[in-house]
Amino acid sequence: MRIVGGTHRGRVLNAPEGRDTRPTLDRVREALFSILSHASRWYEDDFNPLYDGVILDAYAGSGALGLEAISRGADQAVFFDTDRKAVAIIEQNIEKLRIADQARAKRADATKPPRATAPASMVFLDPPYGKELLGISITALAKAGWIDRNTLIVAERSPRDPEIDLDGFDLCDSRKYGKCQIDIGRFHA
Repeated sequence: MRIVGGTHRGRVLNAPEGRDTRPTLDRVREALFSILSHASRWYEDDFNPLYDGVILDAYAGSGALGLEAISRGADQAVFFDTDRKAVAIIEQNIEKLRIADQARAKRADATKPPRATAPASMVFLDPPYGKELLGISITALAKAGWIDRNTLIVAERSPRDPEIDLDGFDLCDSRKYGKCQIDIGRFHA
């Protein structure tokens, strides 16, 4: 697995061993970040959540999505994962890319997150497939202050999993890439 674009393009990332982590494929990340580079079209001013705020990569695994965001111009990223080994891998990747001033990993659960000091501009959610954690995570992150009406939510799920059925979730875009469905939207409680 590698960074596919930006200042760290081509850099190889460490990934947790085993089947518990399912990294987003390089080609899917490339397509996704092409979409996100034009995310300002979903906002009234020139705000682009990829470049103008803090990225939260929940269910981070290796941290590939948040690290890709930093490589492509995001200022800051926070990474959540409940697995100690995954957090250690993310910390290794942060050190390898020499971006400790831009990124921090926390052992945290997106369904019971720590309180945020400010909302994230973009949240990546890539929970285990088949467990219907997207709606629960969005609600919990909003209650903890990580998500507000300007936060762009990028959710990855299996196409067989149900769509995000949450009052206040407005879908901006949805794309299917083989065994992966990417839903992009905003949430206002």
